[in-house]
Amino acid sequence: MTAKIHLIENLGNIKALDIKKAEFETKWWDLSEATAKKLIGGEIYFHKFQVKPSFYGGKITSYRIETEGQWKGRIIFNFIYDEKFRNITTAKDKWAMEMKIDLC
Repeated sequence: MTAKIHLIENLGNIKALDIKKAEFETKWWDLSEATAKKLIGGEIYFHKFQVKPSFYGGKITSYRIETEGQWKGRIIFNFIYDEKFRNITTAKDKWAMEMKIDLC
C-alpha cells in the first residue's frame, strides 16, 4: 500500500515549479522529517475541508526543510500533479492538525 497524506490547504501555498513537467511545491507543513521521508513516492491530496473531496494532488517526489523566516523548520513537499488525485474523499477519522497521514 502507498503512503498518503491528506492536507487542508486554504492559504494558497501550492506553487508551480515547472508547468510543462507538472512539478509543484507545497510549503510549510508541520510534521517531522522522519514522516516526510516516509512519504517520498507517496500520494498527496489537498482538500478545502476534511469532509470534501480533494481539489488537487499528485505524487510526492521530494521534500526539504524551510531554513529561515517565520516557517523555519517546516516541511516543503515537491510533487508531480496528476488529475487522478482530484475528487478523492477519505474517511473522517484520523485527521489531526489539518492533516491525515497513512504510512501503511
